[in-house]
Amino acid sequence: MMLVRDLFSMSIHNLLLHKVRSILTSLGVIFGVGSVIAMLAISEGAKQSALAQIEAMGIDKIIVFSQRPPINSRSESSDNASVMERFGLTDRDATHISRMDNVEEITALFDARKKVLKGLQRTDLKLIGCDYRFLEDSSAKLEKGRWFSPADFKNNANVCVIGKNVKRKLFALGNTNVVGSTIRIEDEVYKIVGILNNEYGTQYPEIGGQNDMILIPMSTAKAKFKDYTFYREGRQYKITRVEYDLFLIRVADTQYIDNTAKRVSSYLEKLHSDTKDWGMVVPFELLKQREQTQNIFTIVMGSIASISLVVGGIGIMNIMLASVFERRKEIGTRRALGAQKSDILLQFLIETVFLTTSGGVLGILTGVGIARTITYYSGMPTVYSIWSIALSLVISCLVGVIFGTYPAYKAAQQNPITVLRAE
Repeated sequence: MMLVRDLFSMSIHNLLLHKVRSILTSLGVIFGVGSVIAMLAISEGAKQSALAQIEAMGIDKIIVFSQRPPINSRSESSDNASVMERFGLTDRDATHISRMDNVEEITALFDARKKVLKGLQRTDLKLIGCDYRFLEDSSAKLEKGRWFSPADFKNNANVCVIGKNVKRKLFALGNTNVVGSTIRIEDEVYKIVGILNNEYGTQYPEIGGQNDMILIPMSTAKAKFKDYTFYREGRQYKITRVEYDLFLIRVADTQYIDNTAKRVSSYLEKLHSDTKDWGMVVPFELLKQREQTQNIFTIVMGSIASISLVVGGIGIMNIMLASVFERRKEIGTRRALGAQKSDILLQFLIETVFLTTSGGVLGILTGVGIARTITYYSGMPTVYSIWSIALSLVISCLVGVIFGTYPAYKAAQQNPITVLRAE
């Protein structure tokens, strides 16, 4: 029996003699492994991005928000019903919920429902009154300036902290230092003391994203607007009254967050039984559901991409079978000179495994390149892990063994007398 290093040297020499055929044989594995790496990278990137956005809402929080009730559930019993519209969360709700077990604290937000204009054009920015604890309860960070001080709340100060999108939409592009500037909203002027940035783009139900908010102290909002919003509908003036638009309820122990959410829901259903004027989001539950969904999505995408590896393996097997027929004279001569069946089998198997392994390495580089290209041009995050790269390489080797065994076996079974007579 020949030495393994001699068989390996002979196999490589034969592959180099047929460079074009060897490259074409490896293409199926290259694209198969590349697609597996790229698909898994896209899937993992989407998963981490989605989970990060949910985590940014706070997995230790229950989000309760006010929402305008459906038209068919609104009370129309009085003449004032068409003029005054009152719905949503109240001080009473905040007091009762704060006394529940496992509730650590409540941070409230209030949408002043004021038009924020840039010149004469209305923007989608929101003027939001917030509690002092909002910064630590949100995933946003101060880019410049400061957060509200206790004195700002005590004195009902006309100061604001703006989201990064507010700066972009209300100020000139080259104006980088807006802290200390003022903005006018209807009849009120507010001094900017800080700029806020939420890198995850967290969105709250009904009131939108933190980067699009003009935040003012809750005491200022209540003193200026007193829960009322006046607007005109046709010829009639209407009033909307909402005490609070959103509660961020922080729990002491996430293990019991589901029970706490059910208690809050049960309370609100009783107290707001006449209209469905509230909603609830539990980021912790969303996180678990999204993880399960993304895991299934990853398995499906990986399975689809793996099909291309199988197709590549079948292509290798076909080409190697054709190679066996083409090299019958070589096989017969070697057998006649004393080579054993195991030598022939091992030689062809080494050739196949080498082709698939080298194809796997090139496929990994191709997949990483595709993932980086997608991130560069689309901004979509892609994450390729060590385990996916190692797994792809192992699978490519297994493809070589599985689909190369039969052609190698056929080569080893050639009868040297019959082959040489035919040649």
